[in-house]
Amino acid sequence: MSVAWTAYRSLSPLLGAAAPLGRWIAPAEERDAWRERLGDVAADEPADAWIHAASMGEAVAVSGLLAELRRDAPSARLRLTATTRTGRQRLIGLGEQATLAPLDTPQAVARFFARVQPRRLLLLETELWPQWLMHARESRIPVGVLNARLSARSLERYRWLGPAFTELIAGLSAVLCQSDADRDRWVALGTSPGRSATVGNLKNDGLPSPATDRRAARAALGLDGERPLWVLGSVRPGEARWLAEAWTRLPSEVRERWQVVAVPRHAPASAGLRREAREAGVAEAGDRPAAAAWRWDDRPGVLAGYYAAADLAFVGGTLEPYGGHNPLEPAACGAAVMTGPHLEAQGPATEALRAAEAIEIAAAGETFDRALRELTTNRAHLERRQQASRRAAADARGATRRAVDRLREWNLWPR
Repeated sequence: MSVAWTAYRSLSPLLGAAAPLGRWIAPAEERDAWRERLGDVAADEPADAWIHAASMGEAVAVSGLLAELRRDAPSARLRLTATTRTGRQRLIGLGEQATLAPLDTPQAVARFFARVQPRRLLLLETELWPQWLMHARESRIPVGVLNARLSARSLERYRWLGPAFTELIAGLSAVLCQSDADRDRWVALGTSPGRSATVGNLKNDGLPSPATDRRAARAALGLDGERPLWVLGSVRPGEARWLAEAWTRLPSEVRERWQVVAVPRHAPASAGLRREAREAGVAEAGDRPAAAAWRWDDRPGVLAGYYAAADLAFVGGTLEPYGGHNPLEPAACGAAVMTGPHLEAQGPATEALRAAEAIEIAAAGETFDRALRELTTNRAHLERRQQASRRAAADARGATRRAVDRLREWNLWPR
């Protein structure tokens, strides 16, 4: 038995005993919901499935999953949980019972299972909480991991927990992965090969559709409906400088014709990003970008609207080594897509776009400048990329149905 596992098993009950006191030291916005984290949720008839999506990002996949599950079992009782408050809020909007997930302590988990009485547990992505898995095993409740992913680094970290944790992974009833590389790592962690499969990314079924009228979409955002739009999405620290330098090297007539909106990935980084752009020579516009100046918008939840109005989109977290954000999101809106080379966290999405010749990947500097100039000056090239984006996004859909079909095949969901 590993030292890490021994320490976990020793500390978890102690943390569970102390957890009720956490309400008094938690932030004010967390106190009202602390009972949910202790597993103290409303009791009801047994749930046909407990579905857990950690945060808002994972919750994107839940809407389509619920629709597919209910297509096979319209009267199924479902209970949803999230780890974050924003994730819970998104789940509540789906019209199902949704709460915060229980803490990974024996006391909170036992209380939650007793109240919810789930017949199966479906986890999204990589939510491997040992107490949840142990309680499910003791109660003979099947556990499936949907939209499963596992990085090489996470694989090594989980291995530190030793053979006891590997036994829990071996007992999973289904692991339905985003990519073949994910499946290989899950099998290496201990999952049964016969209960592992690659079905694709469930989030792709929640991708948006292109705007019916891109000019009208721009006008609705207070932009010039007639001028093409370059959206800089999910910009991370260090990237605004590279983007601004590339922009200032475009011919002046191109910069006057295009309009630019920059959306930081995290609002607290906005001031620093704006400073990077100013120091590189890019002026900051007001609500309506003037010629060659950029609009900045760091409000939460606005990026999807800008992608829908975009002719060209840069996806952030890729010029600096952050791993990247999902390039299929602007592609699904019909925008031509540009990124930097750091796409380690976006392998399947990147490959789908590459196969369709729907993505321009370029390192900062001369290569990026050349790609940007071609896309902003060659209308035929831009339109080819836009059409390829739409095709790639359409081809990426369907993972949710494949996942539920596999659950049915393995008798983990009613036929």
